[in-house]
Amino acid sequence: MIIGKEKYWENVRKEKQGNNLFLIYLDEKCLKSDQGNNIKLPAQLADEVVREWNADGKIDTIKKSFFTKFCFAVIDMTQKERENVVSRLVAYGNCDPICYIADEPKKLHIKQKKLYDPLIGWAQKFLSIKLKKGPDLLFIEQPPGNSGSIKKSLEELDDFHLSTLHELTKSLGSLFTSLALYNQIITPEIAWEVANVEDNFRIEIWGEVEEETLIKNVNFDHFNQLVKILKMI
Repeated sequence: MIIGKEKYWENVRKEKQGNNLFLIYLDEKCLKSDQGNNIKLPAQLADEVVREWNADGKIDTIKKSFFTKFCFAVIDMTQKERENVVSRLVAYGNCDPICYIADEPKKLHIKQKKLYDPLIGWAQKFLSIKLKKGPDLLFIEQPPGNSGSIKKSLEELDDFHLSTLHELTKSLGSLFTSLALYNQIITPEIAWEVANVEDNFRIEIWGEVEEETLIKNVNFDHFNQLVKILKMI
């Protein structure tokens, strides 16, 4: 845990431990999380944290940097927090937007089917579940056995992989799209297209709204940072 508010170190480095993980050192002091846990990271992720702690600024600001904030949260994750993450992801799976395909306009319907149907087919096979599809106006109650199968698959992930999947799911709004990206079934470009198919269709018809475009760009940058993490862990 870092107590002081001002940067006091001159050098930041990573030091290899077992299992190809690295500790981070501020001069000769080992960097610890907010709960006092050692920061043990894969090489590329450790490099990003080293870069953030090499930057000028107050400690509180550095701790809010993207990679540091993510790593601290994962390393300090409690069992209860982990269970809550799994529950939230299961909830996403029970109302995943790729199961909702618009009847109209016809052009949007065709776009959604082209993007969603392969993901639905893959998710059903990968998770051994059955997914019901329907129009986007009514809630679709999925088979009760789905939750247990999804939960079982998620519980096999370690904290870093589970947290990355959770953040991707929040970014894309779809568990099954995120799982497909996580398992390299689709590219980040396709995942982003799936998540934004309705917005992109609306823009085709009505044009862009500047404020919405700015928000979308921020969200896209955040998504790309998550993709970086996915490649590092």
